[in-house]
Amino acid sequence: MNNLTKTILVFGFTFLIFQAREAFAKDLDFNIHSASLQISINLTPKDPDSTLNKPAPAFTLKDLSGKSISLSDYKGKIIVIDFWATWCVPCRESFPAVKLAMDKYKDNDDVKFLFIDTREVDKDYKTLVEKFLKDTGYSFDVLFDEHSKDGKMNKYYLKYVMPGIPTKIFIDKQGIVRAKAIGFQPGQTAEEGAKNISMEIENLRK
Repeated sequence: MNNLTKTILVFGFTFLIFQAREAFAKDLDFNIHSASLQISINLTPKDPDSTLNKPAPAFTLKDLSGKSISLSDYKGKIIVIDFWATWCVPCRESFPAVKLAMDKYKDNDDVKFLFIDTREVDKDYKTLVEKFLKDTGYSFDVLFDEHSKDGKMNKYYLKYVMPGIPTKIFIDKQGIVRAKAIGFQPGQTAEEGAKNISMEIENLRK
């Protein structure tokens, strides 16, 4: 084997190693970035975006019975909107805390909880919601998000500017979005989660 051949082989082998290393690095960076993004979404209590301290986007959506429910129906109340989906595991994990918070304010006519089912991909999502509520015993007032021009069930998910679900929107008595709680913190107890929700509500009652 002459020197030219050896040089070509060494160069080719080195190039292949470099390419493999770069591919691995990109893949590793993507995975790390994805993990960090998930943690950020789960742990960030509020999302400072264009919807905060502005009037909540109005909506009229159907509930499980087909009745139209509007945000304006609860004018003058503190409203907690929980955006969720039947396929969303963190959503389900956050519900025990929400249930405790709901129980705390069940006799308070000034506080209203609404659950907007969004980003569903199964055509039978209404049946899935009904089954979920029956299986869990949750008495949630569920509304169904509408479809956007792209055909996805995310119209008000987008209007309320969310990076993911679950996301809870806290609206004051004047109809202004004052806070947004994004995601579910793994390891958090239902009592801790309910306390965080209650704190946001109490801030709006002052």
